[in-house]
Formats: sequence, C-alpha cells, structure tokens
Amino acid sequence: MLTFEKFKLKENPFRVVPAINSQELIWAGFSEIKEKFETRILRSLHIPNSSIVLNWGDYGSGKTHAARYFCKDSVMEELAQRAGCKKSLSMMINFPRGKKVIEEMYTQILDKIDIHYLRENIPAGADIVDCIKNSTDSVYIQHVLEEVFINRGRTVEQVKAFLYGTEYPKDLVGVGITRKLSIETDAVDLLSALFNVMTESKVYTAVILWIDEFEDISLQNSNGINAANSFIKILLDKTPNHLLMFINFTLTAIASAVESLGDYLQEAVKSRIVQRIELAYPKTPDMLNYISELMNNPIFRMEEVENKYTPFEEAVVCQVVGDLGSVSLRKYNEAFSRLLDSAAFDDQETITMDYYIAHKSEIITSW
Repeated sequence: MLTFEKFKLKENPFRVVPAINSQELIWAGFSEIKEKFETRILRSLHIPNSSIVLNWGDYGSGKTHAARYFCKDSVMEELAQRAGCKKSLSMMINFPRGKKVIEEMYTQILDKIDIHYLRENIPAGADIVDCIKNSTDSVYIQHVLEEVFINRGRTVEQVKAFLYGTEYPKDLVGVGITRKLSIETDAVDLLSALFNVMTESKVYTAVILWIDEFEDISLQNSNGINAANSFIKILLDKTPNHLLMFINFTLTAIASAVESLGDYLQEAVKSRIVQRIELAYPKTPDMLNYISELMNNPIFRMEEVENKYTPFEEAVVCQVVGDLGSVSLRKYNEAFSRLLDSAAFDDQETITMDYYIAHKSEIITSW
C-alpha cells in the first residue's frame, strides 16, 4: 500500500474523478470560474426569476466537480449567509441514458428530496394549506401535497412509495387522490409544486438543479430529445420563481456530429439560458496556482512545508505543465497523480527533474 507521509501528504490529492465524499470536495485555484458560479447563485437568491445557466467545456474540465462542490451543505450555507437568507436546496442529477427520460429525471430528483426534513421545517396550520393551493392549479397534485406535508399519519416511507409510483393505498380515495400517480404525466406538475412549496414556505430560499452529462442527449431518439426539452421547459414554466438550473454540456463530445447545440435544445429552452460559463483549458499560471492550493489544503497536507510543491521540485511542476500543454484539467491531474504514485512506490523523498525525465514516458501519455 502506498504511503505519502514522507511527502507530508495524507493521500494523493490529484483526483482523476471528482470526489463523492463531501469532506473531500474542495475548490482549488480557478477563482474566476468559482466567482461566476457564486455570483449566479447569489443572484438567484436575490432575484426570483427562474433561469438556466449553460456550463460547457471538454471532458475533464471540471463541470461535474463544480456541480458536486456547489451541492455541499457547507458551501450553500456560506452563500446563504453572504446573501442574508436561508440556504438553498442544491442537487445534481445525470442526464438519463435510458429511454424513459422523464421517469429517470423525476426519480433522480425525488431521490434528493428529504421529505422528513421538509415535514419538520414546513410551517404548520393555514400557511401550509394556502402555500399548497398556490403551488399548482391541479387539485389532484394539491391533495398529493397534503398527504406529503400535512397528513403525519402516513409515514415518509409510505409517501415516498406513492410518489415513486410503486404503491397506491386504497384509503387515498377518501382524501381526493382517486388514481395512482402517473410519473409520465404527473412528474413535472408534482416536482414544480414541490419546489414552489419549498421556496414559498421559506424552507429553502431557492432550488438549484444541476443536470450533468447533458451531452448524453445525443444518445436519445427524437422522442427522448423532445421529452427532455419538454421536461425542462414545463418545470421552469410551472416553477417561475426561485429555480436555477445549471446544465453541464461537453460540447466537443458532439462537435463532429452536429453543427450546434440548437440541434438538441429547443428554442423554448434556449431562450431561458441567461449565461454561458466556459470551463476552458487552463493556462500555466492557473495550473501552478491550482496545484499549490490543492496540495496545501489541510485535507491533504499534513503540516506546513517550505516548498509549496513538496515533494515536487518547483522546476518539475513547471516542466510537467509545459510538457502537457493545452489539455483538460483531468489530464493534468492524471499526470501528477501518476508521478506522485510512481515516486511513492520507488520510495523517493523528493521528485527531482532527473526522476521525472527518467519516467516521463510513463507520466505523459497520449491516451
């Protein structure tokens, strides 16, 4: 088993894939990109109009990492404090690869919603009743929300089973729910109503939804593409306030197949895009700053070191960055991760230029 203690590191900080453990999700370098995301989120807390932000870049440019980072409770709490309001519910889903686009998106979103938390924090009495009535014009959905928020005799597990469409207790007929919930036709109405209740009742200031890997829409047939666009459009239309949607799109993934994003996003959806954030290939100063901040974060660094790039000689860091040239952030992480692992295995104390040159063919790869 590799040990990095001799490098004054707790573990290898160069991740090839984004961390899932929220404690290990940090933001290093790239302050301008971070500020763009923060500014857009802060605007959504102050200005209620629902909208879409398109994030685009090559594979490994950091789109998924950004989504996971800005879904952290601590990050959303800090932004809420800056805005002087309650935190927002921020969640990430992946664009479906299967044929049941609406069902998969609905299920993923529902998986992220803590019904127990909502029940504990929703206002009691007439306020919630009015809030439910104002959340949707569908009497059926209103009755469903009453079971979610008001009827505490029905457990969270029972409510979830009904919302997933797997169960239909017969006693629901007596409370106005005369049919089983249809995910295909009710999903958007239910989600938008849920979002409206969450924000209008002030449990959350806003709902922030990240749709990752949106380039997978290219795998869908025309019916799937239409369903995805319809889902997004209607969700925004029926949640006119306090919904911010980030769409992560790997533009180069389909560059050879289509001429523009317009082949997949219909005009009704494109018109809701208020900002485009490009995660471009990092430049040398960006990378040097990123590597320094990443390696010296307390999550990875055991103690303060004189050379901020320890165990790398500074010249080695500059050389690797220069040798890689214009590539994605993931490619940089892969190279430095391999170099660090190799040096640990070879029991090196310092990663010198001679060591790097001797192993360069293993570190700088074309695949």
